[in-house]
Amino acid sequence: MDYIDTKHVAAELRNRLRTEFPGVKFSVRKGTGTASAWISVYWTDGPCTADVEELTRPMQGSQFNGMEDRYESTDNTVTVTVKGRKVTGKPLVDGINTHRDVSDDALKAAAVLWSKAHDGIEPPTGGMLAACVVDGHVIQENWPPQQMWQIASDVVLPQRWDAAKEQAAAQAARRASAHEAADEGAEGLNLQHTAEDGTTVTGTRLGDGAADVLKLHGFKWHRKNQYWYAPGSRDQAADTGFLAAVAADLRAEDLTVTTAQPEATPSA
Repeated sequence: MDYIDTKHVAAELRNRLRTEFPGVKFSVRKGTGTASAWISVYWTDGPCTADVEELTRPMQGSQFNGMEDRYESTDNTVTVTVKGRKVTGKPLVDGINTHRDVSDDALKAAAVLWSKAHDGIEPPTGGMLAACVVDGHVIQENWPPQQMWQIASDVVLPQRWDAAKEQAAAQAARRASAHEAADEGAEGLNLQHTAEDGTTVTGTRLGDGAADVLKLHGFKWHRKNQYWYAPGSRDQAADTGFLAAVAADLRAEDLTVTTAQPEATPSA
């Protein structure tokens, strides 16, 4: 059986985290010295530790048995890319530590929730705070910083992460719909405007002439989302005159364009 070096496992883990939790910045570090077979993962807010460990646990080749003070081998295998070649083998990883930080913004939101649960009074800065219930979650008796941290971890961050996932799913659905609409057109071009994505064009093909037209109108290519977008158009009302001009110039290149916004009628 092949053995996968810790650094290659760390690189693969970094890619999987990026794919599984888009929008969250992870720091994945390989240990040094006696900890060279360990990996540490750091991030702020976002998913809970349990969700991240669902991804990290299968990538450990060993686990520490504290009762017997020794490492025990797992049956895990991992597939990684090494110099452009897929390799499957046993990961040379003794353990993966996870560290989620809580942002100051989340702690401030936690303090607001604590205040609402206590008739509007500000959280004390000292002394032990009694146990309480915040948004249906039991918050243990603790010092103020620890209570704010628990509220942020148990209430604020899960709510924010659920909202972020719903937003990402909605954006993915809109993009899929836009691509389907583009595929139905003769040349596959779809010009649309939404508040969240701004003015975008999907369905272009290499060499179809659309790129030169779009660049003249200030569009830029979004490599990750694979569409053209007009900078500064997000969270703005649709500029129907701009949409009409772009559509007209694209059609002048014998391209078929469908639009998701009504085009402005040029004045006489």
